[in-house]
Amino acid sequence: MKLTITNYKEATKNIDFKKLPEAAQEAHKEFSSFAEFYNDDKDIKEMLDNHFRIVEPFLKDAPKKAADKKKSLAPQKTAKKASQKSESKKTASKSRQKKTATRKATARKKAAPKQIKRKPNEVALMPLEIKIIKRYLSMHGQKVSERQVSLLYKVIQKAATEKTIRKTSKYADEISKIGNDLASTYKQMGSSCTFEIPDALHSKLKNIVDSYGVSPAIALIKRFINLYGNITIQKAQRLLASIKNAKKSGKVSSGDNAYERVNQVQKHLEDYLDSDKLLVTNIQLNGLKGVAGVGK
Repeated sequence: MKLTITNYKEATKNIDFKKLPEAAQEAHKEFSSFAEFYNDDKDIKEMLDNHFRIVEPFLKDAPKKAADKKKSLAPQKTAKKASQKSESKKTASKSRQKKTATRKATARKKAAPKQIKRKPNEVALMPLEIKIIKRYLSMHGQKVSERQVSLLYKVIQKAATEKTIRKTSKYADEISKIGNDLASTYKQMGSSCTFEIPDALHSKLKNIVDSYGVSPAIALIKRFINLYGNITIQKAQRLLASIKNAKKSGKVSSGDNAYERVNQVQKHLEDYLDSDKLLVTNIQLNGLKGVAGVGK
């Protein structure tokens, strides 16, 4: 199996990292600190890609056992479900007439589906400033190492040098304060410290982060892209249900820029469930990736 940022946590959950080289152990502990900047910093990308190559040989046994276990359990589950269905049919048929009358009486009383409150700032890709602020907030009240503090500071410095974040950027002032605080903390700390953010700054930054979210339409498209090449009937059914529920609740609406792409994904899933074949051309797949910002 080839490790990626997306599958790393799930794929490595059964690995005993104590048996791996010390460098791999440290990189694993700090994976969350590095991962969110994977596509923003070439040095971090190179470091994590190297870490993946070290860890991949240790994946061979654990996933195979898990797959074998699933296969052996599958027939039992099917048999159990069949048995449960046959036993419940009699009970269901007896109560069906009574329930029908009740349903008709209560159908009108049911409230409309609750509309989801949308984020003020919905994006396909989270801006680097928001990633930095989010990472900074996650350190609050936590024991952090010199390396963690240094890493985030270097990300800010590199963004400033490469003008990824400019003085005219929307949150330039907040990023500057974060950079100064990290530099000050690094100078005063030992090998580790409990990281604290002043209440006023913490509240302000949290409000900023809470106003951002990945567009629900884009999130659904990304789920489809991640399924491609590894799709199953169950996964397709779950994603299709998510799309329908998102439309019903207002999380995805015709006003979304990616709405037609979501409809395209829905059609692909419905066709797959009808024919057991997922027919998506490279042009269609690349179009979805472009909208979702995958590979950027």
